[in-house]
Amino acid sequence: MKPIITISCLFLLLQTACGQMKQDIANYIEKYKSIALEEMVRCKIPASITLAQGLHESSYGKSKLSAEANNHFGIKCKDEWDGKKFYQNDDAPNECFRVYDHAEDSYADHSDFLVTRSRYAELFQLPITDYKAWAHGLKLCGYATNPKYAEILIKTIEDYNLSSFDQQGLAMVAEKEKQMQPLLTTDQPVQAKAEAPQTTVVVTPAKSSPAPEAKHTPFTKATSTAFVTVHEDATKKEFIVNGSKAIKAEGTIDPLAIAYNYQIQYAQVLAFNDINEGDKFKDGENIFLQTKRAKGGDPIYVVQPGESMHHISQKLGVKLKELYQKNAMALNDQPLAGETLYLQEKRPGPPKTMAYSDFLKSQASGNSSTPSLTASASTDNSVPIIAKQTYSSQYKVEPSDTLYSIAKKFNTTVQQLRALNNLDNTALHPGQTLVVGK
Repeated sequence: MKPIITISCLFLLLQTACGQMKQDIANYIEKYKSIALEEMVRCKIPASITLAQGLHESSYGKSKLSAEANNHFGIKCKDEWDGKKFYQNDDAPNECFRVYDHAEDSYADHSDFLVTRSRYAELFQLPITDYKAWAHGLKLCGYATNPKYAEILIKTIEDYNLSSFDQQGLAMVAEKEKQMQPLLTTDQPVQAKAEAPQTTVVVTPAKSSPAPEAKHTPFTKATSTAFVTVHEDATKKEFIVNGSKAIKAEGTIDPLAIAYNYQIQYAQVLAFNDINEGDKFKDGENIFLQTKRAKGGDPIYVVQPGESMHHISQKLGVKLKELYQKNAMALNDQPLAGETLYLQEKRPGPPKTMAYSDFLKSQASGNSSTPSLTASASTDNSVPIIAKQTYSSQYKVEPSDTLYSIAKKFNTTVQQLRALNNLDNTALHPGQTLVVGK
């Protein structure tokens, strides 16, 4: 009887473990589904694919990488990463992985990673609800080395009915695009695609891919550029800034108009220019049609009166995040006029800065010069102390806003916004007033 009892115990243990794993997976889906939907609206990546990748890559939130580094997608450091780093064995011993402050930052970086790399460009030509084609496409583009990666994602999606989130996200995308449609009107007329002469960029012959079922979209991989066709009349205005293609804004221009005219994904226009949904390009500003560089052409830059970090980023063609990291500056802080920024190497310490709210106050008052410093700050090399001002902690939702874009704008998190506003989900409506800070 003893062997029978042992086998029974093992069976019960297996059942318990299996039940616990299913519960852990259900908890993961419930916890991160709203973020996956946010990213579907923001970057047009199927929520089912995002969740399936998150589940698989993070072992449903139980992996050491996700638990200690908030890295849910196994994204490695790469050359451009200058943030915190986490080392563990993977394809090679002691590989470098990115560290995030919050899990939603990992989800957003995963979306940006796909959007801003040309090798994934063809994914965004697939139907947003065709998870099988997306799964095969990710494998073919080289996202993972596992030969069964596509099958793993598809099985995960079907086992847990994750495709239902794609249908929900599709409705959210349609509603967002409906709200965004009036914003296509700009100071400059937008030509209809059919009437504009086009120059075709030559691409290399496509390779064959694993064949999805006939009812799904077949995926082939070609060497792509950030855009496939552009208008000839627009290319005459193109120029190079620090190795990246750009044009000059003539009047106030909505990023949607740039995406429409240049056949670039809307999310790519936002990512290339370090802006959020709802932002617009100002007259005379550089608009990048490709990703900016991690380093500047010159080693240093002296800040001019009235310049923000974003203005400098657009002026010099250097990624905004890289500027902050190279200069050891807190996110959203602005350098004082006359300070020196490092563009290639890390600065030993941060320059003198002001809070973003103080910068906005100086802009609103029409004073483009640096605000007055306290006596102590003006006589030594310490960071200046700016007089504190009282600013509104509320924000009125625009048609193009998502919770993530608002969180990024106010240097907070989606979870914090939901908690402050008692939100059950991430749905927003234009005109809604949100508390963005205490």
